[in-house]
Amino acid sequence: MDTIARNLWNKNFLLYIIGMEFNLIGTNILKFILPLYVLLETGNPALMGTILAFSTIPLALFIPIGGVVADRFSKKNIMVLMNFASAIAIMVYLGMSGTVAIVPATIIFFLLFSSFESMISPTSEASVPFLVPKDDLVRANSITWILAIFSTVGSPIIGGFILASFGLTSALYISVALYVLATVIKLIMKIPFTKQKTKIGLSRTIISDLKEGTRFAVQEHKIRKILLASLFIGLFLIPLSSIALPVLVSIHLAMEETFVGLATGIVAFGGTASILLLGLLKERANITKTRSIFMICSLAIIPAGLGVLWIANTTLVFIVLIASFFIADGLSTMVVVLASTYIGEKTPEHMIGKVMSLYITAIYIGSMAGNYIFGILFRTFIDTSGTLLLIIAGFAVIYSLLFLRIKSRRW
Repeated sequence: MDTIARNLWNKNFLLYIIGMEFNLIGTNILKFILPLYVLLETGNPALMGTILAFSTIPLALFIPIGGVVADRFSKKNIMVLMNFASAIAIMVYLGMSGTVAIVPATIIFFLLFSSFESMISPTSEASVPFLVPKDDLVRANSITWILAIFSTVGSPIIGGFILASFGLTSALYISVALYVLATVIKLIMKIPFTKQKTKIGLSRTIISDLKEGTRFAVQEHKIRKILLASLFIGLFLIPLSSIALPVLVSIHLAMEETFVGLATGIVAFGGTASILLLGLLKERANITKTRSIFMICSLAIIPAGLGVLWIANTTLVFIVLIASFFIADGLSTMVVVLASTYIGEKTPEHMIGKVMSLYITAIYIGSMAGNYIFGILFRTFIDTSGTLLLIIAGFAVIYSLLFLRIKSRRW
């Protein structure tokens, strides 16, 4: 694989991670404040879950196409164009405010915004192997994930504070500024690109490439199991942070949005802790440990359910929820890093974008279903949410036992 760097900390990789960070902060602020704003305005967890489910539809549909596009076209140009289009989409949403009802306006916005994100995400993931030496790929992936987690940690805290103190409009303008900055930075960086020759049209090329990537992923035992693990993350772990935590803190505990942002940010910091742990474990942590890791994630939900059921003190319940979800979110991030690294190392370079997009798509398909189901469940059973958490933990354990064993002899 040709790269333009002989060391990890080169100019283009630095520009990449700075632009990525601005992009992620803007994205995470939007993904936190808009569903939360709907929840606070309507008091309906099901509407919040519906909006989050709609926001993942374009990601699930178009990310495989985004992976093909990432392999066929200039990665830099794709990211620049999509970042700028995202800024325009936010301005359009601002223009709709006050003229269109909040729920349909937010659904329309997320359908548009997520379509752009479906191109950015696989392109960004597939860019890293072209920016650093192959021997530094694990370190590079760890760095990008740590920075991504810091944005995930900080964005809800910042977003919750801005929403509580200055309102929705100010938060949206800040997101626009962040996307414009990301666009400018990505215009400066360089990513190696060799145009792949094709004798057929674009649509047939996309279908052919998707078939090739899917065939490779299905035939490879570990990658096939990685796709099942990504469904697990989407079905059980993402909705814990996106639906269960905001609903429990804002409705069950009756805390304001600043505390929702604080809780979400602290839980997201679990990802950083897990990556640090990954560095300490080194070779002892590998993709064959997926089932064991997810079993711990599932069991970590149990204290949260028991805390909601048995503890009367609001502050103590708040702490228990954060601690439980911190462990679950952190360990799931460990698997994401291991999976991304394995795909980057074991997939032929002309298929990295395709296979990476299938992996990301599986996460979004799972989260689309998970967010919608969790929204309905927490609307229906908000008064018995502790028992609901225990049932969810049970289903997660069963899924881990049935589907997530990865055979070590094929490593």
